[in-house]
Amino acid sequence: MTWLHAETPTNHFVVTSLAILDAPPSIERLKVMLGHRLALQPRLTDVVAEPNLPLSSTRWVPAKDFDLDAHIHSVALPRPAGKQQLADFIGDLAGQPLDFDRPLWQLYAVEGPGDQGALVGRFHHALGDGQAMVRLLLALADETPDGWKRRPRQPRGAHARDGRSAITKLLDSMPAPLEMARTAVDGALTLARLTLLDPDRPTPLRGQLGMLKAVSWTEPIPLRSVKEVAEVSGTTVNDVVVSSVAGALGAYLRHAGVDVRGLRIRAMVPVNLRPADDSSMKGNRFSLVYLEMPVGVADPWERLMRVRIEMDRIKASLEPGAGWLLVQGLGFLPVPLEHIASSFYAAKASLVLTNVIGPRQPLYMAGSRLRQMTFWEPESGGLGVGVSIYSYAGEVTVGVISDRNLVEKPQLLTAEVMRAFGDLESVARGLTLSPNAKRARSHRRTPNS
Repeated sequence: MTWLHAETPTNHFVVTSLAILDAPPSIERLKVMLGHRLALQPRLTDVVAEPNLPLSSTRWVPAKDFDLDAHIHSVALPRPAGKQQLADFIGDLAGQPLDFDRPLWQLYAVEGPGDQGALVGRFHHALGDGQAMVRLLLALADETPDGWKRRPRQPRGAHARDGRSAITKLLDSMPAPLEMARTAVDGALTLARLTLLDPDRPTPLRGQLGMLKAVSWTEPIPLRSVKEVAEVSGTTVNDVVVSSVAGALGAYLRHAGVDVRGLRIRAMVPVNLRPADDSSMKGNRFSLVYLEMPVGVADPWERLMRVRIEMDRIKASLEPGAGWLLVQGLGFLPVPLEHIASSFYAAKASLVLTNVIGPRQPLYMAGSRLRQMTFWEPESGGLGVGVSIYSYAGEVTVGVISDRNLVEKPQLLTAEVMRAFGDLESVARGLTLSPNAKRARSHRRTPNS
């Protein structure tokens, strides 16, 4: 329940998602579809119950008189409404807390922008991490337009509730004993080193937070194009997109009057620890690492190479294990100490950077096709900027959420992401056409996507 304690007046620990549809969603269809499937996701009808005994933990219990109408809302953007009007609506929502007396999620069926529609979801992080949210989406969405009409088969034991003790649940969530011991010893040493890191460099990305948030997202970037740059450069898809984000941050800071020459800032990056065969759709199983982003490198190709080197360093290090210890340990602290510790470690970074791989095939929700998808992760410990990378149906979207006291117009950042990726594409295209391209490619590393 660490993420319940992470709530602050200026940062609500809620994952906000957006799906652009080819037509306005039908409230009636949504209710039919969710009515069929909520039994498969009992956590969506649970509420948080405070401990009733000393030293006992917060727990989930079924909500009394659960009413689906309290969680699905219909919204019509004023016409003519465009992307910015939708972003303003989502930004307003992102600054509001969820009601802890109800199950911790809300869904908004939006008419607009234009003739399209949108579904905006808000799910508390206590329900699950990014990968759990993707699995939840797959359970609610369909691969055909008329899938919403069908009542899915009830898996055996779906109605059974988890009656295990808190200690048993914790042990089950841990790695195997030998792996855990090795991770604990090695990770503790790495955690000590990370604890001694200086706070991140002061920039306009850090500062006093307010109550108002703003969001933006890029146009869809063809995954094929990203893979082409990765192939030419001998890097990964993740390297390419992160490098574009680093370029965007550098450009934004430069326009804000910051001398970015040689500047590096850190991003706090969640690392998924779920096994590939984990079909769970709840809970949080991730680590946190610090990623140094070369925002002061103007040359796009050099910046990409530096991102690749930094990514390789993290993969070969023990930092994911140390981050796992950190995330697990925070949950055992009293709430005031947890906030202090969270702020201490967050001060070593300037933003949260999240990458989630979504469905590869197009999906439908209540009969409407999902055209584009993105999400915004909550920040923690006083951070006020978050960047999310989401791939869906052969496209990549980068989303930015910011505290308006720090970055009033995050659309400036997303515009720079597109520009930075365009620069990488241009360099990659030039290398492909160069007479020396074959020789250069012969020395590349095999990229991973």
